Amino acid sequence: MATITVLYPQGAKFNMDYYMSTHMPLVQKKWSSYGLNSWKVLKFGDDAPHCVQATLEFKDMDAFKSAASGEEAGEVMGDIPNFCDKQPILLQGEVVGTS
Repeated sequence: MATITVLYPQGAKFNMDYYMSTHMPLVQKKWSSYGLNSWKVLKFGDDAPHCVQATLEFKDMDAFKSAASGEEAGEVMGDIPNFCDKQPILLQGEVVGTS
């Protein structure tokens, strides 16, 4: 399994309503056929370096790479200005342990 962490920086103008009602359903719709298994969103307090984190679980790293390079990636990434005025940081990793 692969986990993709998407971090939005503190101080960004961020529209959580749009993100949850429009963007994350878009991510699910466009990337589930590429192996997106699940996602979750965390909202952090003002003392954290990031305001929001999305965690995307893919079946494996190849599945994410296919999603990120597919036609739908442009639509998913192009939607960011609709809810955030700063670009996110993406961290990719393969799960090596869990409980």
